[in-house]
Amino acid sequence: MHNMKIRVRTAPSPTGHLHIGNAQSALYNWLFARKNGGEFHLRIEDTDKVRSTKEYERSILYALEWLGLNWDGEVVRQSQRGIKHRKALEQLIMEGKAFWCNHTKEELEAERKKQEAKKEPPRHICSHRHNTMHYPASSTQRIKDWTLRLALDQNSERKIVFDDIIRGQIEFSVRLLGDFSIARSLDNALYNFAVVVDDSDMEITHVIRGEDHISNTPKQILIYEALGKTPPQFAHLPLILASDRSKLSKRHGGTAVVDYKKDYLPEAIVNFLGGLSYTFSKDILTKEEMIDEFELSKVHKSGAVFDLKKLNWINSQYIKKLSPEKFKKALQQATGRLDDILDAAVPLITERLEKLSDVENFSYLWKEPKYNEKLLKWKKSNFNTSLDILAEVEKIIDDFDFEKGKDELRKVLDEFSGKVGDRGLVYWPLRVALTGKDKSPDPIDIAYVLKKEETLKRVKFALGKIW
Repeated sequence: MHNMKIRVRTAPSPTGHLHIGNAQSALYNWLFARKNGGEFHLRIEDTDKVRSTKEYERSILYALEWLGLNWDGEVVRQSQRGIKHRKALEQLIMEGKAFWCNHTKEELEAERKKQEAKKEPPRHICSHRHNTMHYPASSTQRIKDWTLRLALDQNSERKIVFDDIIRGQIEFSVRLLGDFSIARSLDNALYNFAVVVDDSDMEITHVIRGEDHISNTPKQILIYEALGKTPPQFAHLPLILASDRSKLSKRHGGTAVVDYKKDYLPEAIVNFLGGLSYTFSKDILTKEEMIDEFELSKVHKSGAVFDLKKLNWINSQYIKKLSPEKFKKALQQATGRLDDILDAAVPLITERLEKLSDVENFSYLWKEPKYNEKLLKWKKSNFNTSLDILAEVEKIIDDFDFEKGKDELRKVLDEFSGKVGDRGLVYWPLRVALTGKDKSPDPIDIAYVLKKEETLKRVKFALGKIW
Protein backbone atom coordinates (compact mmCIF):
# COMPACT_ATOMS: atom_id res chain seq x y z
CA MET A 1 0.00 0.00 0.00
CA HIS A 2 2.78 2.43 0.92
CA ASN A 3 4.48 2.02 -2.47
CA MET A 4 1.28 2.47 -4.45
CA LYS A 5 0.28 5.73 -6.03
CA ILE A 6 -2.41 7.39 -3.95
CA ARG A 7 -5.84 7.23 -5.57
CA VAL A 8 -8.92 8.70 -3.91
CA ARG A 9 -12.47 9.30 -5.08
CA THR A 10 -15.61 11.24 -4.39
CA ALA A 11 -18.80 9.29 -5.06
CA PRO A 12 -21.95 11.43 -4.95
CA SER A 13 -25.38 10.05 -5.79
CA PRO A 14 -27.38 11.96 -8.45
CA THR A 15 -30.56 11.85 -6.40
CA GLY A 16 -30.12 15.53 -5.56
CA HIS A 17 -27.71 18.44 -5.94
CA LEU A 18 -24.20 18.22 -4.46
CA HIS A 19 -24.61 18.66 -0.71
CA ILE A 20 -22.29 21.06 1.11
CA GLY A 21 -21.05 18.14 3.25
CA ASN A 22 -20.22 16.09 0.14
CA ALA A 23 -18.44 19.14 -1.25
CA GLN A 24 -16.21 19.29 1.84
CA SER A 25 -15.50 15.57 1.55
CA ALA A 26 -14.60 16.05 -2.12
CA LEU A 27 -12.34 18.96 -1.18
CA TYR A 28 -10.41 16.96 1.44
CA ASN A 29 -10.02 14.06 -1.00
CA TRP A 30 -8.78 16.54 -3.62
CA LEU A 31 -6.34 18.22 -1.20
CA PHE A 32 -4.99 14.85 -0.07
CA ALA A 33 -4.44 13.70 -3.65
CA ARG A 34 -2.82 16.92 -4.79
CA LYS A 35 -0.60 17.11 -1.68
CA ASN A 36 0.72 13.58 -2.27
CA GLY A 37 1.00 13.59 -6.06
CA GLY A 38 -1.95 11.21 -6.31
CA GLU A 39 -5.15 11.04 -8.33
CA PHE A 40 -8.63 12.30 -7.51
CA HIS A 41 -11.45 10.41 -9.22
CA LEU A 42 -15.17 10.98 -9.60
CA ARG A 43 -17.71 8.14 -9.44
CA ILE A 44 -21.41 8.79 -9.86
CA GLU A 45 -23.37 6.27 -7.78
CA ASP A 46 -26.51 6.22 -9.89
CA THR A 47 -27.91 2.74 -9.20
CA ASP A 48 -31.08 4.20 -7.62
CA LYS A 49 -33.03 4.10 -10.88
CA VAL A 50 -36.10 5.77 -9.40
CA ARG A 51 -34.46 8.83 -7.83
CA SER A 52 -31.32 9.31 -9.95
CA THR A 53 -31.57 11.83 -12.79
CA LYS A 54 -29.23 13.19 -15.44
CA GLU A 55 -30.20 16.69 -14.34
CA TYR A 56 -28.80 16.07 -10.87
CA GLU A 57 -25.69 14.45 -12.35
CA ARG A 58 -25.04 17.54 -14.48
CA SER A 59 -25.59 19.71 -11.41
CA ILE A 60 -23.03 17.68 -9.43
CA LEU A 61 -20.43 17.91 -12.18
CA TYR A 62 -21.04 21.63 -12.55
CA ALA A 63 -20.71 22.21 -8.78
CA LEU A 64 -17.36 20.41 -8.64
CA GLU A 65 -16.12 22.33 -11.68
CA TRP A 66 -17.35 25.62 -10.17
CA LEU A 67 -15.40 24.89 -6.99
CA GLY A 68 -12.32 24.10 -9.07
CA LEU A 69 -12.08 20.49 -7.88
CA ASN A 70 -10.87 19.01 -11.14
CA TRP A 71 -10.90 15.22 -11.25
CA ASP A 72 -8.56 12.86 -13.06
CA GLY A 73 -9.67 10.58 -15.89
CA GLU A 74 -13.20 9.83 -17.01
CA VAL A 75 -16.27 9.95 -14.81
CA VAL A 76 -17.16 6.43 -13.60
CA ARG A 77 -20.87 5.63 -13.43
CA GLN A 78 -21.88 2.83 -11.10
CA SER A 79 -24.92 1.95 -13.22
CA GLN A 80 -22.56 0.90 -16.04
CA ARG A 81 -20.72 -1.58 -13.82
CA GLY A 82 -23.52 -4.10 -13.29
CA ILE A 83 -21.60 -6.92 -15.01
CA LYS A 84 -18.64 -6.40 -12.66
CA HIS A 85 -20.93 -6.52 -9.64
CA ARG A 86 -22.67 -9.66 -10.91
CA LYS A 87 -19.41 -11.52 -11.51
CA ALA A 88 -18.23 -10.69 -8.00
CA LEU A 89 -21.53 -11.89 -6.52
CA GLU A 90 -21.34 -15.14 -8.50
CA GLN A 91 -17.78 -15.63 -7.22
CA LEU A 92 -18.91 -15.48 -3.60
CA ILE A 93 -21.83 -17.85 -4.25
CA MET A 94 -19.58 -20.39 -5.98
CA GLU A 95 -17.08 -20.21 -3.11
CA GLY A 96 -19.82 -20.66 -0.53
CA LYS A 97 -19.18 -17.25 0.99
CA ALA A 98 -22.67 -15.93 0.23
CA PHE A 99 -26.12 -17.52 0.32
CA TRP A 100 -29.71 -16.73 -0.59
CA CYS A 101 -32.22 -15.90 2.11
CA ASN A 102 -35.96 -15.57 1.58
CA HIS A 103 -37.17 -14.63 5.03
CA THR A 104 -40.10 -12.26 4.65
CA LYS A 105 -40.18 -8.70 5.90
CA GLU A 106 -42.61 -9.82 8.58
CA GLU A 107 -40.22 -12.55 9.79
CA LEU A 108 -37.30 -10.12 9.85
CA GLU A 109 -39.36 -7.58 11.79
CA ALA A 110 -40.40 -10.22 14.34
CA GLU A 111 -36.73 -11.18 14.77
CA ARG A 112 -35.78 -7.56 15.31
CA LYS A 113 -38.45 -7.06 17.97
CA LYS A 114 -37.30 -10.15 19.90
CA GLN A 115 -33.72 -8.85 19.88
CA GLU A 116 -34.91 -5.44 20.97
CA ALA A 117 -36.84 -6.98 23.89
CA LYS A 118 -33.70 -8.83 24.97
CA LYS A 119 -31.67 -5.63 24.50
CA GLU A 120 -29.55 -7.32 21.86
CA PRO A 121 -28.12 -5.51 18.83
CA PRO A 122 -30.35 -5.89 15.74
CA ARG A 123 -28.90 -8.49 13.34
CA HIS A 124 -30.22 -11.25 11.14
CA ILE A 125 -29.00 -14.77 11.97
CA CYS A 126 -30.19 -16.68 8.94
CA SER A 127 -31.38 -20.27 9.08
CA HIS A 128 -31.16 -20.55 5.28
CA ARG A 129 -27.37 -20.46 5.22
CA HIS A 130 -27.00 -24.18 4.39
CA ASN A 131 -30.31 -24.67 2.60
CA THR A 132 -29.18 -24.71 -1.03
CA MET A 133 -32.62 -25.88 -2.13
CA HIS A 134 -33.77 -22.29 -1.83
CA TYR A 135 -31.06 -20.98 -4.13
CA PRO A 136 -32.60 -19.17 -7.17
CA ALA A 137 -30.72 -20.22 -10.31
CA SER A 138 -31.00 -16.80 -11.91
CA SER A 139 -32.28 -13.33 -11.14
CA THR A 140 -35.32 -13.97 -13.37
CA GLN A 141 -36.45 -16.68 -10.94
CA ARG A 142 -36.07 -14.36 -7.97
CA ILE A 143 -38.99 -14.36 -5.54
CA LYS A 144 -40.08 -11.14 -3.85
CA ASP A 145 -38.20 -11.54 -0.58
CA TRP A 146 -34.97 -13.17 -1.79
CA THR A 147 -31.81 -11.48 -0.51
CA LEU A 148 -28.20 -12.49 -1.00
CA ARG A 149 -26.27 -12.41 2.28
CA LEU A 150 -22.62 -12.68 3.23
CA ALA A 151 -22.02 -15.80 5.31
CA LEU A 152 -20.49 -14.96 8.68
CA ASP A 153 -19.55 -17.07 11.67
CA GLN A 154 -22.06 -16.01 14.29
CA ASN A 155 -19.96 -17.62 17.03
CA SER A 156 -16.81 -15.80 16.03
CA GLU A 157 -14.96 -13.91 18.73
CA ARG A 158 -13.08 -11.94 16.12
CA LYS A 159 -12.98 -8.18 16.20
CA ILE A 160 -12.54 -6.23 12.99
CA VAL A 161 -9.92 -3.60 13.75
CA PHE A 162 -8.88 -0.82 11.40
CA ASP A 163 -6.73 2.25 11.87
CA ASP A 164 -8.70 5.30 10.86
CA ILE A 165 -6.24 7.97 9.73
CA ILE A 166 -8.27 10.67 11.51
CA ARG A 167 -9.79 8.81 14.45
CA GLY A 168 -7.23 6.17 15.29
CA GLN A 169 -8.08 2.53 16.03
CA ILE A 170 -11.72 1.47 15.62
CA GLU A 171 -13.05 -2.03 16.23
CA PHE A 172 -16.27 -3.98 15.70
CA SER A 173 -17.28 -7.51 16.76
CA VAL A 174 -18.07 -9.75 13.78
CA ARG A 175 -20.85 -11.60 15.59
CA LEU A 176 -22.76 -8.35 16.09
CA LEU A 177 -23.07 -7.77 12.34
CA GLY A 178 -25.26 -10.76 11.55
CA ASP A 179 -25.62 -12.22 8.07
CA PHE A 180 -25.94 -8.87 6.37
CA SER A 181 -27.36 -8.50 2.85
CA ILE A 182 -25.18 -7.67 -0.15
CA ALA A 183 -27.66 -7.91 -3.05
CA ARG A 184 -31.37 -8.10 -3.91
CA SER A 185 -30.56 -10.11 -6.99
CA LEU A 186 -27.53 -10.84 -9.16
CA ASP A 187 -28.36 -7.69 -11.08
CA ASN A 188 -29.04 -5.52 -8.05
CA ALA A 189 -26.01 -5.32 -5.75
CA LEU A 190 -26.54 -3.26 -2.61
CA TYR A 191 -24.49 -0.24 -1.59
CA ASN A 192 -21.80 -1.85 0.56
CA PHE A 193 -21.05 -4.53 -2.00
CA ALA A 194 -21.07 -2.26 -5.07
CA VAL A 195 -18.81 0.25 -3.33
CA VAL A 196 -16.23 -2.43 -2.51
CA VAL A 197 -16.16 -3.82 -6.05
CA ASP A 198 -15.92 -0.34 -7.56
CA ASP A 199 -13.24 0.94 -5.18
CA SER A 200 -11.23 -2.24 -5.72
CA ASP A 201 -11.44 -2.05 -9.51
CA MET A 202 -10.57 1.66 -9.43
CA GLU A 203 -7.55 0.81 -7.24
CA ILE A 204 -8.64 3.32 -4.59
CA THR A 205 -5.97 3.42 -1.89
CA HIS A 206 -7.70 5.75 0.59
CA VAL A 207 -11.42 6.09 1.28
CA ILE A 208 -12.02 9.52 2.82
CA ARG A 209 -15.67 10.08 3.71
CA GLY A 210 -18.10 11.26 6.40
CA GLU A 211 -18.25 9.67 9.83
CA ASP A 212 -21.79 8.46 9.12
CA HIS A 213 -20.09 5.72 7.06
CA ILE A 214 -18.10 4.34 10.00
CA SER A 215 -20.71 1.61 10.61
CA ASN A 216 -20.38 0.53 6.95
CA THR A 217 -16.63 0.04 7.22
CA PRO A 218 -16.52 -3.36 9.02
CA LYS A 219 -19.03 -4.78 6.53
CA GLN A 220 -16.97 -3.51 3.63
CA ILE A 221 -13.77 -4.92 5.11
CA LEU A 222 -15.44 -8.35 5.35
CA ILE A 223 -16.54 -8.07 1.70
CA TYR A 224 -12.98 -7.16 0.67
CA GLU A 225 -11.72 -10.24 2.50
CA ALA A 226 -14.39 -12.49 0.96
CA LEU A 227 -13.37 -11.30 -2.51
CA GLY A 228 -9.68 -11.78 -1.73
CA LYS A 229 -8.99 -8.06 -2.06
CA THR A 230 -6.91 -5.73 0.10
CA PRO A 231 -8.98 -3.01 1.81
CA PRO A 232 -7.94 0.62 1.35
CA GLN A 233 -7.03 2.87 4.26
CA PHE A 234 -10.02 4.63 5.77
CA ALA A 235 -10.43 8.16 7.11
CA HIS A 236 -13.76 9.38 8.42
CA LEU A 237 -14.44 13.10 8.39
CA PRO A 238 -16.52 14.87 11.04
CA LEU A 239 -20.03 15.91 10.06
CA ILE A 240 -20.92 19.53 9.37
CA LEU A 241 -23.36 20.69 12.03
CA ALA A 242 -26.11 23.29 12.13
CA SER A 243 -26.15 26.02 14.79
CA ASP A 244 -28.12 23.69 17.11
CA ARG A 245 -25.31 21.13 16.64
CA SER A 246 -27.57 18.71 14.81
CA LYS A 247 -26.51 17.35 11.42
CA LEU A 248 -26.85 20.04 8.76
CA SER A 249 -29.97 19.34 6.70
CA LYS A 250 -32.49 21.02 4.41
CA ARG A 251 -34.51 22.26 7.37
CA HIS A 252 -31.60 24.55 8.23
CA GLY A 253 -31.77 26.31 4.85
CA GLY A 254 -29.60 25.92 1.77
CA THR A 255 -27.46 22.82 1.92
CA ALA A 256 -26.70 22.34 -1.80
CA VAL A 257 -23.65 23.96 -3.35
CA VAL A 258 -25.82 25.49 -6.10
CA ASP A 259 -27.76 27.37 -3.39
CA TYR A 260 -24.64 29.43 -2.68
CA LYS A 261 -23.69 30.38 -6.22
CA LYS A 262 -25.75 33.59 -6.33
CA ASP A 263 -24.12 34.96 -3.17
CA TYR A 264 -20.61 33.57 -2.89
CA LEU A 265 -17.40 33.27 -4.84
CA PRO A 266 -16.23 29.66 -5.32
CA GLU A 267 -12.85 30.51 -3.79
CA ALA A 268 -14.64 31.69 -0.63
CA ILE A 269 -16.71 28.49 -0.39
CA VAL A 270 -13.58 26.33 -0.79
CA ASN A 271 -11.69 28.42 1.78
CA PHE A 272 -14.61 28.20 4.24
CA LEU A 273 -15.20 24.45 3.82
CA GLY A 274 -11.50 23.75 4.12
CA GLY A 275 -11.25 25.59 7.41
CA LEU A 276 -14.41 24.11 8.91
CA SER A 277 -12.75 20.89 10.04
CA TYR A 278 -9.08 21.82 9.78
CA THR A 279 -6.87 24.45 11.41
CA PHE A 280 -4.80 26.20 8.77
CA SER A 281 -2.19 28.83 9.58
CA LYS A 282 -4.53 31.69 8.59
CA ASP A 283 -8.17 32.35 7.81
CA ILE A 284 -7.74 33.39 4.18
CA LEU A 285 -5.59 31.21 1.94
CA THR A 286 -5.47 29.96 -1.62
CA LYS A 287 -6.03 26.36 -2.67
CA GLU A 288 -2.32 26.09 -3.34
CA GLU A 289 -1.59 27.16 0.24
CA MET A 290 -4.20 24.71 1.51
CA ILE A 291 -2.54 21.89 -0.43
CA ASP A 292 0.84 22.78 1.05
CA GLU A 293 -0.44 22.73 4.64
CA PHE A 294 -2.92 19.85 4.47
CA GLU A 295 -2.29 16.70 6.50
CA LEU A 296 -5.15 14.20 6.61
CA SER A 297 -4.26 13.03 10.12
CA LYS A 298 -4.76 16.59 11.41
CA VAL A 299 -8.40 16.85 10.36
CA HIS A 300 -10.57 17.51 13.41
CA LYS A 301 -12.48 14.63 14.97
CA SER A 302 -15.45 16.64 16.23
CA GLY A 303 -18.14 18.18 14.06
CA ALA A 304 -17.87 21.81 13.01
CA VAL A 305 -20.77 24.27 13.13
CA PHE A 306 -21.64 25.85 9.80
CA ASP A 307 -21.09 29.50 10.75
CA LEU A 308 -22.80 31.69 8.15
CA LYS A 309 -21.26 34.85 9.62
CA LYS A 310 -17.78 33.39 9.11
CA LEU A 311 -18.63 32.42 5.53
CA ASN A 312 -19.91 35.95 4.84
CA TRP A 313 -16.73 37.45 6.27
CA ILE A 314 -14.50 35.17 4.19
CA ASN A 315 -16.54 35.99 1.10
CA SER A 316 -16.18 39.72 1.79
CA GLN A 317 -12.38 39.35 1.93
CA TYR A 318 -12.33 37.75 -1.50
CA ILE A 319 -14.73 40.32 -2.95
CA LYS A 320 -12.48 43.16 -1.79
CA LYS A 321 -9.62 41.75 -3.86
CA LEU A 322 -11.57 41.76 -7.14
CA SER A 323 -10.73 44.22 -9.89
CA PRO A 324 -13.70 46.04 -11.48
CA GLU A 325 -13.56 43.68 -14.45
CA LYS A 326 -13.48 40.51 -12.33
CA PHE A 327 -16.13 41.83 -9.96
CA LYS A 328 -18.59 42.55 -12.76
CA LYS A 329 -17.86 39.17 -14.32
CA ALA A 330 -18.50 37.45 -10.99
CA LEU A 331 -21.79 39.34 -10.61
CA GLN A 332 -22.89 38.35 -14.07
CA GLN A 333 -22.11 34.67 -13.43
CA ALA A 334 -23.77 34.70 -10.01
CA THR A 335 -26.84 36.84 -10.55
CA GLY A 336 -27.15 37.19 -14.31
CA ARG A 337 -27.31 40.98 -13.99
CA LEU A 338 -26.16 43.15 -16.89
CA ASP A 339 -22.89 45.04 -16.73
CA ASP A 340 -24.16 48.56 -15.90
CA ILE A 341 -21.92 49.34 -12.93
CA LEU A 342 -19.28 52.04 -13.43
CA ASP A 343 -15.71 50.99 -12.68
CA ALA A 344 -15.39 53.93 -10.30
CA ALA A 345 -18.29 52.54 -8.24
CA VAL A 346 -16.75 49.11 -7.73
CA PRO A 347 -14.35 49.99 -4.85
CA LEU A 348 -17.24 51.55 -2.89
CA ILE A 349 -19.24 48.34 -3.31
CA THR A 350 -16.56 45.71 -2.82
CA GLU A 351 -15.32 47.37 0.37
CA ARG A 352 -18.72 46.78 1.97
CA LEU A 353 -20.23 43.76 0.23
CA GLU A 354 -20.59 40.37 1.92
CA LYS A 355 -22.89 38.60 -0.52
CA LEU A 356 -22.98 39.18 -4.26
CA SER A 357 -26.78 39.31 -4.40
CA ASP A 358 -26.71 42.28 -1.99
CA VAL A 359 -25.20 44.44 -4.72
CA GLU A 360 -28.67 45.87 -5.31
CA ASN A 361 -28.30 47.69 -1.98
CA PHE A 362 -25.91 49.95 -3.90
CA SER A 363 -28.17 50.47 -6.92
CA TYR A 364 -28.11 54.25 -6.33
CA LEU A 365 -24.64 54.19 -7.88
CA TRP A 366 -26.11 53.41 -11.29
CA LYS A 367 -29.77 54.47 -11.12
CA GLU A 368 -31.78 57.23 -9.51
CA PRO A 369 -32.90 56.40 -5.97
CA LYS A 370 -36.48 56.44 -4.69
CA TYR A 371 -37.22 57.69 -1.20
CA ASN A 372 -39.69 59.58 0.98
CA GLU A 373 -38.93 63.31 1.34
CA LYS A 374 -39.21 62.96 5.14
CA LEU A 375 -35.86 61.17 5.06
CA LEU A 376 -34.16 64.41 3.99
CA LYS A 377 -34.79 66.05 7.37
CA TRP A 378 -31.84 65.81 9.77
CA LYS A 379 -32.89 64.70 13.25
CA LYS A 380 -34.70 67.58 15.03
CA SER A 381 -34.22 69.93 12.13
CA ASN A 382 -37.17 70.99 9.95
CA PHE A 383 -37.78 70.95 6.24
CA ASN A 384 -37.14 74.69 5.87
CA THR A 385 -33.69 74.34 7.41
CA SER A 386 -32.94 71.25 5.31
CA LEU A 387 -34.12 73.16 2.23
CA ASP A 388 -31.91 76.17 2.93
CA ILE A 389 -28.81 74.09 3.65
CA LEU A 390 -29.28 71.72 0.71
CA ALA A 391 -29.81 74.71 -1.58
CA GLU A 392 -26.50 76.11 -0.36
CA VAL A 393 -24.82 72.71 -0.89
CA GLU A 394 -26.10 72.79 -4.46
CA LYS A 395 -24.42 76.15 -5.04
CA ILE A 396 -21.15 74.91 -3.52
CA ILE A 397 -21.10 71.85 -5.77
CA ASP A 398 -22.13 73.86 -8.84
CA ASP A 399 -19.29 76.33 -8.29
CA PHE A 400 -16.71 73.69 -7.36
CA ASP A 401 -14.20 72.35 -9.90
CA PHE A 402 -14.26 68.56 -9.53
CA GLU A 403 -10.76 68.41 -10.96
CA LYS A 404 -9.51 69.69 -7.60
CA GLY A 405 -10.36 66.35 -6.05
CA LYS A 406 -12.46 64.86 -3.26
CA ASP A 407 -10.36 66.16 -0.40
CA GLU A 408 -10.80 69.73 -1.51
CA LEU A 409 -14.58 69.38 -1.89
CA ARG A 410 -14.77 67.81 1.56
CA LYS A 411 -12.77 70.74 2.96
CA VAL A 412 -15.24 73.24 1.46
CA LEU A 413 -18.27 71.35 2.81
CA ASP A 414 -16.63 70.98 6.23
CA GLU A 415 -16.09 74.76 6.35
CA PHE A 416 -19.80 75.22 5.57
CA SER A 417 -20.64 72.69 8.29
CA GLY A 418 -18.68 74.80 10.75
CA LYS A 419 -20.74 77.85 9.85
CA VAL A 420 -24.11 76.11 10.38
CA GLY A 421 -22.83 74.47 13.54
CA ASP A 422 -23.69 70.86 12.70
CA ARG A 423 -21.96 68.58 10.20
CA GLY A 424 -25.06 66.38 9.98
CA LEU A 425 -27.13 69.31 8.70
CA VAL A 426 -24.89 69.41 5.61
CA TYR A 427 -23.99 65.81 4.95
CA TRP A 428 -27.27 64.09 5.89
CA PRO A 429 -29.53 65.68 3.24
CA LEU A 430 -26.72 65.35 0.67
CA ARG A 431 -26.38 61.63 1.45
CA VAL A 432 -30.13 61.08 1.12
CA ALA A 433 -30.32 63.12 -2.08
CA LEU A 434 -27.60 61.01 -3.69
CA THR A 435 -28.54 57.58 -2.34
CA GLY A 436 -32.09 57.65 -0.97
CA LYS A 437 -30.72 55.87 2.13
CA ASP A 438 -29.83 56.73 5.70
CA LYS A 439 -26.64 54.70 5.52
CA SER A 440 -24.13 54.69 2.69
CA PRO A 441 -20.49 55.31 1.87
CA ASP A 442 -19.19 58.86 2.20
CA PRO A 443 -21.43 61.14 0.07
CA ILE A 444 -18.31 62.85 -1.31
CA ASP A 445 -17.07 59.50 -2.62
CA ILE A 446 -20.50 58.88 -4.13
CA ALA A 447 -20.51 62.32 -5.77
CA TYR A 448 -17.22 61.51 -7.48
CA VAL A 449 -18.64 58.25 -8.80
CA LEU A 450 -21.78 59.94 -10.10
CA LYS A 451 -19.82 62.91 -11.49
CA LYS A 452 -20.79 66.54 -11.13
CA GLU A 453 -23.73 66.64 -13.53
CA GLU A 454 -25.55 63.65 -12.02
CA THR A 455 -24.79 64.85 -8.48
CA LEU A 456 -26.38 68.24 -9.18
CA LYS A 457 -29.34 66.57 -10.88
CA ARG A 458 -30.08 64.49 -7.77
CA VAL A 459 -29.68 67.44 -5.40
CA LYS A 460 -32.11 69.48 -7.52
CA PHE A 461 -34.56 66.58 -7.46
CA ALA A 462 -34.31 66.43 -3.67
CA LEU A 463 -34.99 70.17 -3.41
CA GLY A 464 -38.03 69.66 -5.60
CA LYS A 465 -39.35 67.03 -3.21
CA ILE A 466 -39.21 69.53 -0.31
CA TRP A 467 -40.61 72.58 -2.12
